[in-house]
Amino acid sequence: MAFSRAFRGRNWLDVVYFFYFVSHIPITMFSDAAPLLPTDLLPGFMLGLNRILTEQLSDPLMIIGATRSDMTWFRSMLTCELVLQLPFFFYAAHALWTNNPNRHAPLLVYGAHVSTTMAPVLGTLMFGDIDRTSHQRLLLLGLYLPYLLIPLSIVAVSFNKCAHALSMFNAKQKAS
Repeated sequence: MAFSRAFRGRNWLDVVYFFYFVSHIPITMFSDAAPLLPTDLLPGFMLGLNRILTEQLSDPLMIIGATRSDMTWFRSMLTCELVLQLPFFFYAAHALWTNNPNRHAPLLVYGAHVSTTMAPVLGTLMFGDIDRTSHQRLLLLGLYLPYLLIPLSIVAVSFNKCAHALSMFNAKQKAS
């Protein structure tokens, strides 16, 4: 009931974005954090989830304890996700829930950042020199692609909202 009230009369994309950010909180904490932590600190369910990604889907990025220097770039992105993005997920979910009119500039920055970081991630998964089947590549693409497409959509919507607000502000300044 509260959910339907919060999003009544709103753009359906706000609902998609809300669920994207809310769902991204446990994904970041319980999946994306795993490769950054020592194995002995990880609970069994995190190890099991990681095994699905790395063994069944042949995801080379999520390997726990990997010290390969060619994956440092990805570990750096995971660290940014934990330190910068995870707190933002709470802000974004709250801003979407409350229909905060000032949410679009921060969402634009987030969307641009994530869209940019997902390009090398998807490139590595699809075309990297890692032995995996076509089926595994398609499954990984299906798993990771929403983390490119939704942020790209956030960029488009938020850019338009910010551009409109700026043009309204400029028109108001000229009229004064």
